[in-house]
Amino acid sequence: MKRIALSIVSLMFALTALAGQFSVPSAGSGTVLRKATVYPITKYGARTGKMATEAIQKAMDAAEAAGGGTVVVPKGTWMTGTIWLRSHVELHLDKGAVLIGSVHKEDYNANDVFPENFWANPEEWSGAHLVIAYKVEDVAITGEGIIDGSGPAFFGECDEDSRFPWYKYGLKLHPIDRSWFRPGPMVALFLSNKIRMEGVTLKDTPCWTVHARCCEDIDIHNVTIDADRTIANSDGFSIDCTRNVTIDGCTIRTGDDGFAIRACYSYHCRADEHPCENIRITNCDVWSCCYAARIGIGTGIVRNVEIENCRFHESSFGIGFCPAWTPGQRGVYIDDIHVRNCDVLECARPVESDALADDWRIRNVTFEDCRFESLMPISFTSSGSRRPENITFRNCTRKHLNALRVRDHLGWGGERSRKFIDGADVTNLVIENCFPAEGEGMLVLTFDDRNFADWLNAMPLFEKYGAHATFFVSGPINNEAVGVMKRLYEAGHSVGLHGLNHAKADEEVAAKGAAMFFKEEIEPQQYACKVAYIPITSYSYPYCRRTDETDALFKQWGFSHVRGEHTPIDNDAVLAASESPMPVRIDSAFAGEEYGTDIDEILSLVRQAAKEKKVFVLSSHGISPDAKGNNMKTEWLEKILATAKECGLRAVGFDELP
Repeated sequence: MKRIALSIVSLMFALTALAGQFSVPSAGSGTVLRKATVYPITKYGARTGKMATEAIQKAMDAAEAAGGGTVVVPKGTWMTGTIWLRSHVELHLDKGAVLIGSVHKEDYNANDVFPENFWANPEEWSGAHLVIAYKVEDVAITGEGIIDGSGPAFFGECDEDSRFPWYKYGLKLHPIDRSWFRPGPMVALFLSNKIRMEGVTLKDTPCWTVHARCCEDIDIHNVTIDADRTIANSDGFSIDCTRNVTIDGCTIRTGDDGFAIRACYSYHCRADEHPCENIRITNCDVWSCCYAARIGIGTGIVRNVEIENCRFHESSFGIGFCPAWTPGQRGVYIDDIHVRNCDVLECARPVESDALADDWRIRNVTFEDCRFESLMPISFTSSGSRRPENITFRNCTRKHLNALRVRDHLGWGGERSRKFIDGADVTNLVIENCFPAEGEGMLVLTFDDRNFADWLNAMPLFEKYGAHATFFVSGPINNEAVGVMKRLYEAGHSVGLHGLNHAKADEEVAAKGAAMFFKEEIEPQQYACKVAYIPITSYSYPYCRRTDETDALFKQWGFSHVRGEHTPIDNDAVLAASESPMPVRIDSAFAGEEYGTDIDEILSLVRQAAKEKKVFVLSSHGISPDAKGNNMKTEWLEKILATAKECGLRAVGFDELP
């Protein structure tokens, strides 16, 4: 049986060698023909439990000497030091294969291993790398396996109270021992062309994960970066003085920038030889403790960058322009940046720029169809005589957040505001159809109590018209309520509180005092939402029972808006109830047979609000085709949403109000 198995293996290698006589196209940019011969690292002496560096390098060198091939890392854990990629060679990691970086300095390259290498003494990382591509072409890293940089092994304990609030998970500090060693970028690509990465997971980098410097034609698809989020400098993809880069379908979790698009010419290259240009990033998900995408840093040129269909989560800043860090030096010239259909979520600031020098440029930047959620507005600032030029926002929305879920107690950022943009020191700023906008009319629909099935059934109707509403929940925030509230919130709607016992605020405060009312009526709902990570900023008075005192109390308790009394369906009364800037208490009209409302009168108010750029707030409870009492007919809701869309009146929730 053993002899038969060996024969089968021999036959497989024979067929592989025969296949090696034919050339197959590489999937990278600029198609290059590569021989298909396979070089398993085990054939060159690799054994699990022992250092595999020498065996892996022998397989690499053999493949290169034969004109190209694929070095295969099979299932198992393989400890290694520095590996050098070779021209026309693909490093393929089978599913279940793990290349794990050594923790010993002697297993890595020296800082001066090639003239263009660099390291950062102030940040205390060396020029050592786990994988190096230096002056090679037509190389690839592929497969379903993992490259693990052993990052946490190079650090001490986590400083949970880090003075750097953007490290939202704390910041690991290195040991005091000065013999301490920390490798630099885990995968280093220098002066190389036609590079492909696909499918692999890059885990626990000790520094930047992938650093491409002075390269051309890079294709990266479906790569996962999973860094220890307490490690500083653990950037995802650092694209430096490199052109023609495509990054698609990647998932990145990092303790620093997700993407760093740089132009650092201070080492060995010139701007006219190595501009950082033609960078396209699409369909990526990024969780970052600093910038989701940072553009700038250096003294050269960054131009023609496209970021499309990406989702950026939990970043301190979403998209950042950093043309100059050091006063008195030349900064980066940034031109032609396009960001389309991206979500920048749960961040301090969604877009920001800052420059500390006089010689820099930010020009021709466009954001289209983007959704922002942040503590603070977009900000463009400048220094010296320079200003950003030709900045456009088109069809973008910003939702204001009162707090972040992660490490918010450290006091993120500066002054909070519900504006779309603030500090716009820009030459030719264009804002088209963005929200919130000064003096814009709005339709605000609200629904009360626990009509969960009705609300969920109506979600496709809201989606059809691109509309949001607010849903005020009464009673206990149990598993059923949490599930519904999360679905509504994730669809862009606002969710608020309507009281645990649906109590009349004016009577309760008068009889028991404000503290007891809050403890019995508000706190249980508020706490349940907090532990379920459901942001709550609004409250609706049951039975409209309120006083000026209770209005002031809700403002004191941190609620941005409360819904107060119901006004008659009268044009002047309803539209005058919500002036700008938006007050803490907002009153509304009511839709339902019980209130004798008429759909034609409501549609008339929608049109008037659009024409006069005012706010129309309309309330109800449930939504169903045969609604009675204080509920809204589905037919009415569709007519209201259709009329609002026709008039250009934006339908928003309480969380989106200025």
